Amino acid sequence: MELLVYARMKKGMTQKELSEKIGRNPGYISAVERGKFLPPFQIADELALILGLPVEIAFPEYTRKSLLPKWSELMYLKSLGIDVSAYNVLLVL
Repeated sequence: MELLVYARMKKGMTQKELSEKIGRNPGYISAVERGKFLPPFQIADELALILGLPVEIAFPEYTRKSLLPKWSELMYLKSLGIDVSAYNVLLVL
């Protein structure tokens, strides 16, 4: 969860400021950042959005089901010399 702390600090936010944005107390943010518990998806998604991170990166426990290949899969295919230009929109993320 160090990523959450880093992203919050990069935004110049305190735990209190972040907690106010999601309607929780600073202790809640502290517990999430320390990995004491996983917030419900709705809150995790909101936190990720505020911090400017994809929820799947901020909270790897949550993944969206998609038929599109994952970024790591695209990078592997690209390293094999396979043309992945059709997925450029995903690579920009």
